Amino acid sequence: MSRTAPEPLKPVYGIWGEDRAKIDRAVQRLVTRVADEGGLPPDRFDAVTTSAADVVAACSAMSLAGTRLVLVRGVDAWRADDVAPLVACLADPVPGTCLALVGDAAPAQRLVTAVGQAGQVLRYGPDPKAKATERTRWFVEHLSGEVRRLGGNMPAPVAREVVARVGEDAALLAQEAAKLAAYAGPEPVSREVVHRLVPVNPEEKAYRLGDAIVVRDAPAAYAMLADLAAGDEPAKPIVVMMTLARHFRNLAAAQAAGPAVTADEVSAMTGLKGFPARKVAEQVRALPPGAAEQGVVRMAALELDLRVSAFAGLGASRDDGERLVLELGVRDLLAIMKG
Repeated sequence: MSRTAPEPLKPVYGIWGEDRAKIDRAVQRLVTRVADEGGLPPDRFDAVTTSAADVVAACSAMSLAGTRLVLVRGVDAWRADDVAPLVACLADPVPGTCLALVGDAAPAQRLVTAVGQAGQVLRYGPDPKAKATERTRWFVEHLSGEVRRLGGNMPAPVAREVVARVGEDAALLAQEAAKLAAYAGPEPVSREVVHRLVPVNPEEKAYRLGDAIVVRDAPAAYAMLADLAAGDEPAKPIVVMMTLARHFRNLAAAQAAGPAVTADEVSAMTGLKGFPARKVAEQVRALPPGAAEQGVVRMAALELDLRVSAFAGLGASRDDGERLVLELGVRDLLAIMKG
């Protein structure tokens, strides 16, 4: 039986999203197909160090040996003003060249539009505009799907528990899927297996604590503190402090740009991509003026207290004292966020 011939290669593919494993597989399929059709090995570039104009020049270079594949990673590093030469080029693509634009997040919207008009956008990961519950659902389904792909079976409630322990990171979840599928074999992955094999990511809980502080949800913040102190896998106060400090530094940088800061601007200032950048932009709009910078100052004092304060020595053990210091810091941060 003859197989249907594949569609001709498109002039450009946009391949981006948080699911890096699927992105890498999609890129490899494209590289293999170009080679199978007699094309050249890809010309590889990184958008962090290569301008869109240089990519246009590479696309325009004459090819005498089949299709030229130009592969550019990190395209979400380009800002809106950077992509003008490439947008103009895609209005009339260079014959014989296939351009692959790859990133952890979508690039500037004008480039996304140009790619969609000239070729095809392949997004692997949750919708960047998805609500928090929709994002979580995507990661739960992603984890279950990875386990199935590897020949295993993971019920949705168990998958949700893994996501809660690991965090919303597609690459880390794919690693856990491989480990759990291999361990469980033909049996469904159970909660007991998850508790035995999947460590809790302390930074994930600390990030959720930071979110609770920023939205001034004191009950949630104190419940998270209790879990960090006495849960199944407690986290060291210094680890929590460092994670909170990063979060407030990002907030302060974004708030300094003004209340109308966009996710793209947050990304350029902080290096955050996709949903985390959008979340910071949304949180900034809800904060009192100067609150994030005050939070950074309080975090600096918290670090000093954890390292040398007499409070850190209180209690039956140093751990008790450090947790008191952390709780006082969270109390002050909640007050700062209220204004």
